[in-house]
Amino acid sequence: MIAFVLLSGSNLYAQGISYTYDSGDYSAQTFNANARFPLSKSMFGNVMYRHLTLEDYTLQSIAAQLFYSIRFSEKKSLVLIGTGGLYNEGWRYGAGFRYLYKHSEKVKTGIGMMYNKQFFGNQLIPFWDVKYEPSAKWTISGLFPIKPKIMYHFNNTVSAGFEINGEASSYRMSTTYLRNNQWTGLCRFEWFFTKNLLLSAGLGKNFINRYQFYANDAKTGWTIITIPLGEKAQPIYERTSKGISATLGISLRVNRDSP
Repeated sequence: MIAFVLLSGSNLYAQGISYTYDSGDYSAQTFNANARFPLSKSMFGNVMYRHLTLEDYTLQSIAAQLFYSIRFSEKKSLVLIGTGGLYNEGWRYGAGFRYLYKHSEKVKTGIGMMYNKQFFGNQLIPFWDVKYEPSAKWTISGLFPIKPKIMYHFNNTVSAGFEINGEASSYRMSTTYLRNNQWTGLCRFEWFFTKNLLLSAGLGKNFINRYQFYANDAKTGWTIITIPLGEKAQPIYERTSKGISATLGISLRVNRDSP
């Protein structure tokens, strides 16, 4: 999976679970769990588990991420990222970086790149990291173009807004592998019902949701996010589903600024 939500934030402990239901002609249910924890002053780790239930398959993955932060000054920092895990019946890995610059207390930007060795080939994910507070009530944040989010804060505990989620994942099976490309627009609600417990809910629509099944030896070369470069491999078969997407989650946030 592309776990962009875990590329931002600090080295403080956080964990959460979420459930997502995608309706349509080929419905899916996804359960996610993650735990993030400090390893040293400059390094923290994250462990992720996913259980994906399709109409004709059940797939699982477990992966770990390591983040190493290098602070050059109060305004400039670099985060090095490594990831790897078991995606159903095969191993995947990746590496990347994120460079951050703090322009002011209200504006922080950054650029980055992730490389993932997917079952369908090599994947590059360039992104632009933004956190902008135009006023006390509004924030614009996230990783563009994959996971941008705009939120209106009614008070310190309740917020609502809109976000876009991009997903490109792959899972190995015995004779085939699954490639899933998904883009979803969600209206989002967030509520800190205690000091550190966040309840989040989203409702929206998948405007792209494609499940492609390939022979294990089929490769597509290099891909930029979800766009293949060069000749495309032909799937054995394909299912698409542009239905309603609904998600519900709860997370523990030690740092209220973490994603």
